[in-house]
Amino acid sequence: MANPIERRVRFEMQGVLSAVVCFGLLSAIALPPLPIYGLDIYLVTLCAPLVALLVFATWSSAPVFQISALFPLALGIMVCVSALFSWHFQFSSVNARDIVEAIKYLQFVPYLLAVPFLSRRTDKFFHKALKFSGIVVAVVGFLQAFGMGGLVSSIYLGPDSAHLDSALSGHRITLTGSDPNVGGVIAAFFCAYYFSQYSVSRKVFSLFLFFVFMFLCFATQSRTALLALIFGLSVYYLFFFRVFVFYKVFFLAFGFFLVFFLVFFLDLSYVYLGFQDALAGRNNSVNVRFDNLSNAILRFKESPVIGVGPAKSSFSTVIDSEYALIVQRYGLLGVFLFFGYVFYLFRLSCSGVSGVWGSCLLMFTMMAFLVMLTNNIFSGYQLMSFVVFLHIACVLNQRFKGRGQAVQPA
Repeated sequence: MANPIERRVRFEMQGVLSAVVCFGLLSAIALPPLPIYGLDIYLVTLCAPLVALLVFATWSSAPVFQISALFPLALGIMVCVSALFSWHFQFSSVNARDIVEAIKYLQFVPYLLAVPFLSRRTDKFFHKALKFSGIVVAVVGFLQAFGMGGLVSSIYLGPDSAHLDSALSGHRITLTGSDPNVGGVIAAFFCAYYFSQYSVSRKVFSLFLFFVFMFLCFATQSRTALLALIFGLSVYYLFFFRVFVFYKVFFLAFGFFLVFFLVFFLDLSYVYLGFQDALAGRNNSVNVRFDNLSNAILRFKESPVIGVGPAKSSFSTVIDSEYALIVQRYGLLGVFLFFGYVFYLFRLSCSGVSGVWGSCLLMFTMMAFLVMLTNNIFSGYQLMSFVVFLHIACVLNQRFKGRGQAVQPA
């Protein structure tokens, strides 16, 4: 039985750990990367060792293992195994950057190991921190949309970014993302979050914020993000949103009409001309992705089980499609591990779909299926933080709900 001093120390440790976990994960979305030795490094990576130290300090008194931490751990090990296999069979030359690629996944292991040591108050802290991050994203987005985001765009994108000019002109804004597509997915995530809030609380202000971020998603002119948002919202609205069937059909039809209206009203020529060119086979962006997929299949045939590894010294590091990236770099092993994690997230979201976190994770998982066609979710530098954030929030909500302490929406 712990004495009052030990309980107080443990309580304070939980508070510190919750703050560091939340700050680390959301810093990848709300804060710009730090230029260190020519590399842009997000704070989520730099905070990971601190989270690990706090976890192990707490673990010494109450050892508990979070089993779902095995997913990013397995993905990190997969990268190393594929790289070593590729070097051994000379698919690529030895390059330390291939092993460094594993950090993208391994950095999230401490965050998930922290889950058993987070208290019930973490849930409200997560809501508040996410809303604050949303304010930062929205402010940056509107500054860019109205042509006033010169300084912030330079800070978030860097002076050498190929997307800086379009962000400065407001033609294709990037929000706090590294490019318009990442920015579009960030806006789509906040659409899912605030629609989940509205679904649970029916507060009109949540619906208003949903439309604010929908506008920002449109302003990025990311075709993939827009389609993913429509798909994720439609799946959730049709099968899980609590309302009469007549209203579902009516508002779904109205929603599709609104989307088409906004595309032309806001003069989003990049969106509708891109779709027209894609149907005619003239869209260079789509054609490049088809070429990358074709090359990925050829390399998959060379090494179908473990893939050819990151192979950064032999093949292009820009693959554009996460499906192509998984098949090429990690073969069937990668397919099994990645989609095993996606299936776990889908089940986790379904078990808590009546709450904010579960419904948000469900929509974001649905979005991911489309986003991965042309961009990276799990293998990127920013969007994986959303996945782990929702993963932790859903596990916490499930844990306390199981104890008869259902977490109320913020």
